[in-house]
Amino acid sequence: MRKRTSYIVAVLLMLLWGSCRDPFEPEVTDQNLSLIVVEGFIETDGEKSEIIISRTNPIRSIQNFEPEIGASVFLKSETGEEWIFQESEVGVYSFSGFFDPGLEYRLGINLRNGQQYLSESMNPIISPEIEELGFLKDEAGVEIFVSTKGNEEAQYFLWDYEEDWIFRPGVRSQYIFNPLTQDVDFRNADQKIDLCWKSNLFPKIILQNASRFQDNTILQRELVRIPPNSEKLMQRYSIIVRQRAINQETYDFWEILRKNSDDIGGIFSPLPSLIRGNIKATSENGDSAIGMVSMGKSASKRIFINVQEVAPWPYFIEEYEFCRMDQDTVYIENYEREFSTRNRIPIVPVIVGTTTIGFRAASKQCTDCTLRGTNIKPEFWED
Repeated sequence: MRKRTSYIVAVLLMLLWGSCRDPFEPEVTDQNLSLIVVEGFIETDGEKSEIIISRTNPIRSIQNFEPEIGASVFLKSETGEEWIFQESEVGVYSFSGFFDPGLEYRLGINLRNGQQYLSESMNPIISPEIEELGFLKDEAGVEIFVSTKGNEEAQYFLWDYEEDWIFRPGVRSQYIFNPLTQDVDFRNADQKIDLCWKSNLFPKIILQNASRFQDNTILQRELVRIPPNSEKLMQRYSIIVRQRAINQETYDFWEILRKNSDDIGGIFSPLPSLIRGNIKATSENGDSAIGMVSMGKSASKRIFINVQEVAPWPYFIEEYEFCRMDQDTVYIENYEREFSTRNRIPIVPVIVGTTTIGFRAASKQCTDCTLRGTNIKPEFWED
């Protein structure tokens, strides 16, 4: 998951200096520890692989991470074959290719300042398929869960997910002011503002050790809890879950991060100083590195949930709590004054007999869903 390690490490560094039960103002240094943070998963079957490289910022910095640009990133097999990753985004290095799961690999990183890093040897692990991705509704909302079955090679699992859902604004409009004709028209499909999609990629750590269960079978492991009144189930919701089988070292790394982030740095949690991973500096005076890179074939599954499947489902969107359509009519002669700035949107026509004499209106904040999301349907979306 993108930048998850950087985000959590930033939190842990703050906790390291400031997590006390009694009120206390610690002397927090402005020194930049400049830790290299590396995160990624290398797919063996042609799927896109991404390595994210960043640096931690000083404790008082408002930024959680600083992308490391211009690095040289490569993967090398035990037979000497080498593959070069390209910087597809700032601090994100990508490659798509097929790799022999029977070989060992190491990831190398050369930074612009000459510092070099190398991962420990990685043995790809093939994840079993997700047997079930489902949901249950109860008094606490809707639980999204996953079930899978491990094997001798794949006993430790890490999941991440991305949510997408439809939402609607507080006041819906299908109309738009046309400055050329000085009139109000129906909106075209690309101008729609009454239905939008929103996404959530949350840096939550979800782990499970299948060996704890009979036949290595993990049943209904909770991934997400959608609370009552959430807008996510206002109309239609989708979640895609990615399952990765990892080794025990990787599992232990993420478990330390999970305990610190979930426990908010409790006194019995593993110390952030114990979090290192499998990336080591090979050059003299190289900055310390935190992070874990794994390799294998992941499995994924997507489901959709319609509101009818969890009805009744009342919802609440704070931004639209006080949204109402204005009672006054905007008459034709005032269209340009009221609508040309697009701060007010025509909602419904006011008709006398068979003649439209004006429109009732509402604010852009209450009517334009693109202020909170996008009106472009995701490519994967199924109606």
